[in-house]
Amino acid sequence: MDSKILIFFIACMTILFSSCKSKKVDNNEIINSTQKITDKIYNPNKSMVLILNYSKTKNPIITYNYKVIDVEAKQELKKGFFTGKKIEWLNNDTIKCTPYVGMIKKERDQVLEKNQDQKIKYITIKIN
Repeated sequence: MDSKILIFFIACMTILFSSCKSKKVDNNEIINSTQKITDKIYNPNKSMVLILNYSKTKNPIITYNYKVIDVEAKQELKKGFFTGKKIEWLNNDTIKCTPYVGMIKKERDQVLEKNQDQKIKYITIKIN
């Protein structure tokens, strides 16, 4: 009797394992696409231009290399880099930089008590 159960068990296992097939997987590499982008943004009175060089990836944090050039004199007034979310003109002589704010871990009580929108703090760069 025991030999019949053992033979039946082995036969079931053989049928089970022989019927399982795995899918074929292509060995293609995953390529991260990056685009190098150059943007030119004029200030409101068109006297200066902000030139931004950055790489566009899937990462929301971007490192910008920026230059501010006087349009009439064709002279570089300011240059540097900023790591964050966005750079734009605030007014005719100030750049507004938006930092990237990720998720902030708070205790459960803090979340319930302060369930309000948090204001983003901007970084300003004075040109003149």
